Amino acid sequence: MAKTQVNLRLEEAAAEMARQAAETRHIPVNEYVEQLIRTDNERLREVFLAGAQEVLDGYGDLLDEIEARG
Repeated sequence: MAKTQVNLRLEEAAAEMARQAAETRHIPVNEYVEQLIRTDNERLREVFLAGAQEVLDGYGDLLDEIEARG
């Protein structure tokens, strides 16, 4: 997979936390940040899908009826 370079400016304390967390996991800082981004996006996706399912569960019949009229 192709990699794209992104430059980040972090407060020194945050940068040090990232370095320490990556070191603890025995991975480079960029891989640690990538994992954080993926995890955050996966969590948001799950929340979105759960909300969409609630809408379908609550209003699915109405949506089907509206679509049938279309």
